[in-house]
Amino acid sequence: MAGTHIRPTTVGRRVAPLAGIAVLASMLAPPSPGAAPIADQDSGPQVAAAVVDPEVLQGDTWLRHHREDLLPYWDRPEALGEPIGNFPSFRGRDGGLLPGSTDRRLSTLARQVYGYSLAFMMTGEDRYLTYAKAGLDWINAKAKDPVYGGYYGRLDVDGNPVDPDADGDPDPTHADKELFDLASLGLAYGMYFNVTRDPAAEADLLAVRDLIFDKYYDAAQNRMKDALTYDLTTEVDTDDNGGDITDLLVPGTAVLLPNLAILTDPDRRAQFKDDLRRVTDSLIARHKNTAATNPNQRFWFWGRTIRFGSFTAQQTDFGHNLKSYAMIYNANNLFPDRPWQDLGADRTRLLQRAWDEPAARWNQRLRSFAAGNAVPDSEWWIHDEADQLLAAMDLHDGFASQDQLARSSRSFLDVFVDRDPFHPARETFARIARDPDTTDLRKSFFGKNMLHNDEHALVMYLHGRAFEGRPAKLYYAFPAASALTAAAKPYWFDAAGETRTVTRDVTTLPGHKVVEVELTGIGAAAPEPFPAPADTTPPSTLLTASPVANAAGWHDKPVTLDLTATDGLVGVKEIHVEVTARSGAARDRAVIAPGASLSVALADEGVYDVRYFGVDLLGNREPAQQVRVRIDRTAPTVSGLPTRPCVIWPPDKRMVRVADVVADDALSDIADLRVSAVADEPSDDDIVVDAGTVMVRAVRDGGGDGRTYLMTVVALDVAGNQTVAQGTCVVPHDRGPGSVD
Repeated sequence: MAGTHIRPTTVGRRVAPLAGIAVLASMLAPPSPGAAPIADQDSGPQVAAAVVDPEVLQGDTWLRHHREDLLPYWDRPEALGEPIGNFPSFRGRDGGLLPGSTDRRLSTLARQVYGYSLAFMMTGEDRYLTYAKAGLDWINAKAKDPVYGGYYGRLDVDGNPVDPDADGDPDPTHADKELFDLASLGLAYGMYFNVTRDPAAEADLLAVRDLIFDKYYDAAQNRMKDALTYDLTTEVDTDDNGGDITDLLVPGTAVLLPNLAILTDPDRRAQFKDDLRRVTDSLIARHKNTAATNPNQRFWFWGRTIRFGSFTAQQTDFGHNLKSYAMIYNANNLFPDRPWQDLGADRTRLLQRAWDEPAARWNQRLRSFAAGNAVPDSEWWIHDEADQLLAAMDLHDGFASQDQLARSSRSFLDVFVDRDPFHPARETFARIARDPDTTDLRKSFFGKNMLHNDEHALVMYLHGRAFEGRPAKLYYAFPAASALTAAAKPYWFDAAGETRTVTRDVTTLPGHKVVEVELTGIGAAAPEPFPAPADTTPPSTLLTASPVANAAGWHDKPVTLDLTATDGLVGVKEIHVEVTARSGAARDRAVIAPGASLSVALADEGVYDVRYFGVDLLGNREPAQQVRVRIDRTAPTVSGLPTRPCVIWPPDKRMVRVADVVADDALSDIADLRVSAVADEPSDDDIVVDAGTVMVRAVRDGGGDGRTYLMTVVALDVAGNQTVAQGTCVVPHDRGPGSVD
């Protein structure tokens, strides 16, 4: 990429002075001779010199970024492969295929499955589920080793295994199997399961976890192995430089963190949580710079276990450091004892050293611990990881990092996104550096696929909605039977409350419903008390309806359900309510509300089953209670009354039927139907009313005018709605000389 230049633009965007064109120009320009190194930032947090752009932290900004900047590159036919699911790993700046680069890596295939699953979560567009499922099917058909187990790490364009190590073995199925690839595959299974609750995807996810801990995990030393030989029997130290930090980061962030709260089996959920604790402890024990004599240097994580002290060792960069602290921070919030809380000062120091304040950018790596001695202009994924760490901290710490996050995320959108009108597929460049020789304009390759940018967009969207005080809407394709009950989480964060609505069938996944979930209080759920008291008694919830139903159990007005939960010891965490519409046009919905009280309004007509229970701060769940609520606000319909004068011929003094009144109600039954008829002249013997049938006598034997009858109907349904209707009928009846034809 030597000599390559780009011209980032800021058209259509409001940019703060230091994140604007002048700064972008300085980012792309090589440093002047004799320029001073970046100032040491260990002295404390730096105050942004520019007024931040508030728009950049809004959720809509990140929905647009995902939809307009990222998805066009991955919606192209070239991205989907032939057949669909055989996703190419290498494509050009315009999204087209690169003929000389046809191999596929398992991790890259998996990341694309992840990206399409996430695309459905953020858009609700069914086709993305089709792409994700096709990718999983291709992986399962081509990458699974049917003989020795595990997965091939690299495939050719036709899905045949390739030996990436050129170890001289003529059989490509004898290539080493790396933990990085396996854990990355867990990312794909997990995200597709997250969105669809497909039991096959969950089974594959659990199988990946079991393979990791059965074969790659060394329990005696609490560590992970880089790789195993093709038959999964012998450890392989990739590159012969010690354990890789990604051996812990990828299982932790791809397999354990996103999935431990959504698994079907509670024992498996507990297992994943225990795994996360072990992996996080191992990350700190094996890679953190605890041996440094200077406490101010202990913030650093080394990338390879036998390359401690070497800043040029693989994975020894700010990206893997930022990802380490993000994993530790998010994991720490899951455990009531907050086991890694004391690493906050080290995390702050790392952020100070990683941040390039004048450029509003992140550095690539340290050259040494000397003040300011850093390689500037990080790759795209490092910027993603930095924003995600700041966003996670913001969600839990009252948005204390919002100014820096705003400047950083604006810089990302302005610098990395390709806005050249000749490349409408957009996406992001790998690296935009001040030194043109290190600028990398690639958009996809092994390691750069849909993971980092799409995860970044999701996390920033969730943060944005919380920052605005608005719910974040995510889409799921849950099985119809569990549409109201399947766990929905805002990725690896928590949420204090949620409201979900079941909207329609999934067109590409039979038996599944599109479920819109609005999440509130992201990062603000009440924590479990620690140390936990001896409390196994769940809360007790009382429901009252206003107004009360009538004696038949029906309402003729909107209903408000007020729920109040009480708990004798630790307190109520939340109340769950599921509303299933048994009749009427209302959609099924569910609510999880933080605290001990909740009101649910039911305005639409219908019959509802309302299921509810409380949960205390230790997770003790009350046995579900259920009530049925019936609402009918529409009066009955009446038919059968005459609407025009009756013509009775011949009259011959007979009793004739002039009305057959029928009342009907769409929801509740008819409780009472009363029909009366009166003539314009008294004639008791000439009128007979039997239920809804009205008969009168017709006479024509010497002349006279017709007699007019007025019929009145009063219909009452079970809910108390009433209809009053009238009809008239003129029947021949002699009253003297003359006649009426």
